[in-house]
Amino acid sequence: MEALDHWLEQVAHGVDLIGIAIVLYGFILATFGFVRSEVARLFAGGTMAGCMRVRIQLGTYILMGIEFMIASDIINTVLSRKVEDLIFVSALVVIRTAISFFLGRELKELEAAA
Repeated sequence: MEALDHWLEQVAHGVDLIGIAIVLYGFILATFGFVRSEVARLFAGGTMAGCMRVRIQLGTYILMGIEFMIASDIINTVLSRKVEDLIFVSALVVIRTAISFFLGRELKELEAAA
């Protein structure tokens, strides 16, 4: 049983790292997209539409990363044996789920406006 717990901890850690990598990848893409959009806007007389697309793109990557982190939290909840750990992990899941909900709602509004 201890070997299974250790293996699941490693899986949860890997899932967390994948979530972080997704967010970082989205951040890098959004940074380049924002710079490209602003250069086009400033020198070619463009609009803020490019910036809105970048926000939607970044938000999508953040949502995907958070989903992976929630999956990791769920695995950690299953593994936790202490009440304090369960409360902590449960609070993380609630916070990340709330962020996902509100960010998803904002992205829908941005997409409707774009």
